Amino acid sequence: MRQGDALACLLFNISLEKVIRHSGIQTGRTIFFKTVQILAYADDVDLMARTTLGLDEAFLNLEKSARNVGLVIN
Repeated sequence: MRQGDALACLLFNISLEKVIRHSGIQTGRTIFFKTVQILAYADDVDLMARTTLGLDEAFLNLEKSARNVGLVIN
């Protein structure tokens, strides 16, 4: 599928949903009750954390989960 196709964004979001669920990052509730927050829009993903250790751990988990699906974090 070529970049820019209407279906490409939908398929990417479906894949990204699976990656986030398997990464172990808690997606429910608000930032006041979590140590890591994830924001995703189109093909951009932002991780925010209260500590650098938490951010490193979340990134490594997300990267490992993405590799299992065939996605590469750039």
